Amino acid sequence: MENMNELDAKTVLGVYSKAEPVFVRGKGSWLEDVDGKRYLDFVAGIAVMALGHADPEVSAAIAEQAAKYTQISNLFVNPPQAKLAQKLLAAAPRFDKVFFCNSGTEANEAQIKFARKYWAAKGENRTRIVSFAHSFHGRTYGGLSVTGQPKLQAGFGAMLADCDCSVPWNDPKALLAAVSGKTAAILVEPIQGEGGVNPVSPELAAAIREARERTGALVMVDDIQCGCGRLGTFLGSEAVGIEADMESLAKPIGGGLPLGAVLVSKAVAECLKPGDHGTTFGGSPCACAAGAVVVDKVLAPGFLAEVARKGEKLRAGLRDLAAKRPDLLGAVRGIGLLDGVEYSGDLAALLKALRADGLLAARAGANVLRLIPPLNVSDDEIGIALEKIEKALPSK
Repeated sequence: MENMNELDAKTVLGVYSKAEPVFVRGKGSWLEDVDGKRYLDFVAGIAVMALGHADPEVSAAIAEQAAKYTQISNLFVNPPQAKLAQKLLAAAPRFDKVFFCNSGTEANEAQIKFARKYWAAKGENRTRIVSFAHSFHGRTYGGLSVTGQPKLQAGFGAMLADCDCSVPWNDPKALLAAVSGKTAAILVEPIQGEGGVNPVSPELAAAIREARERTGALVMVDDIQCGCGRLGTFLGSEAVGIEADMESLAKPIGGGLPLGAVLVSKAVAECLKPGDHGTTFGGSPCACAAGAVVVDKVLAPGFLAEVARKGEKLRAGLRDLAAKRPDLLGAVRGIGLLDGVEYSGDLAALLKALRADGLLAARAGANVLRLIPPLNVSDDEIGIALEKIEKALPSK
C-alpha cells in the first residue's frame, strides 16, 4: 500500500498540521489506524461525531437516501430537508424557519447577511456586527471578519466592513458600551471552543439581553460546536441563558456529512424573500436524512441528561488530576461534553504523548487541553481517557 502520509504531503494543500495516524475505520468512540492500533477519540471530528463513528442508524439512513437520489438542488422541494426542518423547529420552538447550508462558516455568513437584510427591510442602515475577542466564527471572509483572533486574519487584506470583534470576553460593561442604535446584531458562542473553552457568564448573558432590549440589536448565536446536545441541552444557548433571534448549527447535525443550518425567528424570516440567499448543495438529501437520525437520538428521553451527567464526571476527573498535579494542570472549564483544562507545560508534546498511548484530544487557545468525545461516550471510556491523561503527564 502506498504511504498515505507521503501521498498527502505530495498532493494536498498544506494548510493543516496533520498528526501521524492514518485511520481506516471507526466504531463508536474508537478509531483504528492502518496498523490496527485503536484510539479513543476525544476529538470526534472536532465535535462532529455526536453519535460516534459508524452509527448503524445514521449509516442506514445515508445508504437508503443515496439509493434514491443524492442531489436535486434547492429549486425543488427536498423531502429529507423539510422533515429535518420540522424536527429542528419542534426542538427549538422559539424559531420559525430553517435555512440549510453546508458548513458552520456558511451558516454564520448567512446570519450576518440576514441581520443586515432585516434592518434594510425596515428602512434602517444598521450593518454593524459586534462579536468578541478570542471568538471563532469560521474562515470565509464573513466568518473571519467577526472572529476575534487577529492572527487568523493576518495576510488576507481588508476584512468585511463594520465588524467589531474586539469586545473583551465576559465583560458586560464593554459589551453594553459597544452596542448602539447602529448595531445590527451581536454574535456570540455559548462557549468559546477554539478560544479556550470559556463559557458565557451569567453576567454577560444578562448584558446581551439588556443590549437587545435597549437597542433592538438582533442576537445571533454561533452554536456550531455547542449545539445539538453538546452542552446537555439541545441548543447551546439554552445552557447559558441567551435568547437568540438566529442560531447557527453545523458540526454534529449531519451525522458526519457536511451540513449547516440557521434557525431564524419569524421577524427575521419575514424580511427574506426568494433570491436573497442561496446554495447549490446546502441541505443535501443524504446529509438531512442523517441529520434526522441525529436529532431523534439526541432528543430521545434521557439522552441529554446523560450528556450533562457524563460531562460532570469528566470535569470531576479533570479536577482530581489538577489537584494531584497543580504544577501542570490548572482551571477546569466546560459544560456538558465540551470540556478543557489549562496546561502549563508543552501542550503539543502532551497531545503527541496521548496519541502514542491511543487517546485523541485537541487544543483550545494557547494552553487548554480540550476534550470533545462523542455524546454517547461511556463511563468506562471517560475513565480510560482520564487514566491516559494522567499517565501522559511529564514526571515531576
